[in-house]
Amino acid sequence: MQVCGSGLGYLPIALVLVSCGTFIGSYVIAVLKKDIAAYFPYISDTGTKPPESCIFGQFLNIAATIAFCTMYIRYKLVESLTGHEDGRLRRLNKAGLVLGILSSLGLSIVANFQETVVEPVHLTGASLVLGCGVLYEFLQTFLTYHMYPEFNGQFIARVRLVLSVISAVSMVTAFTSAGISRYQTDTKDKLHWKPSEKGFDAHIVSTISEWITAVLFLFFFFTYVRDFQKVRVEVNAKLCVRHLDEQPLHIPDERSPLLA
Repeated sequence: MQVCGSGLGYLPIALVLVSCGTFIGSYVIAVLKKDIAAYFPYISDTGTKPPESCIFGQFLNIAATIAFCTMYIRYKLVESLTGHEDGRLRRLNKAGLVLGILSSLGLSIVANFQETVVEPVHLTGASLVLGCGVLYEFLQTFLTYHMYPEFNGQFIARVRLVLSVISAVSMVTAFTSAGISRYQTDTKDKLHWKPSEKGFDAHIVSTISEWITAVLFLFFFFTYVRDFQKVRVEVNAKLCVRHLDEQPLHIPDERSPLLA
């Protein structure tokens, strides 16, 4: 597919467009239906009631799949470039894949478990998305610095570092402010905050910080576009039988015993 240059450069772009489009679309519908207040709601607030919850869940599941594919391609890219000689780099690369899987799983949990229905599960998913996502950013930034100058330039490493640091600060601010607002507030309707209510200021700081963290995490994948333009993935099928009802034949190799 020749989109956004050669290779797989379209993959991270698709991830950002699908995710941001989902957030904005569900927010607009929720506000128009007056299901939430227009004052910077949490991202998850925009997908709690139908029909926006249906759109939110469906497209976030798609985004979670694209996110996993993007992180896996990044893992294979680093593996192909660096080989297996550097054991530390290999272990860090695998750790990055694990964090990517957990973050993608968290996004799927957020999509399928609304906060107003099963809040503990939803919050677990959100913690996986943001927490593992920020750790993933820092780990990939470290890998980028480690691969300089043999495999990449220093500029891209600095860009990723800036995004990672701001994401981390925003995430800590979001969780801290959320705790403060929950402690201060006495409101029962968490989808329609009013400026006159206690804890409103902390709530707004928390929601804005969450949006910043999520957007920067997505924008982090934009730094993959040029790298992915140099990648092509192929699937090769190797048949071990001539008829699909047959049992696969054992093909001897150098590890096979000489005598059966």
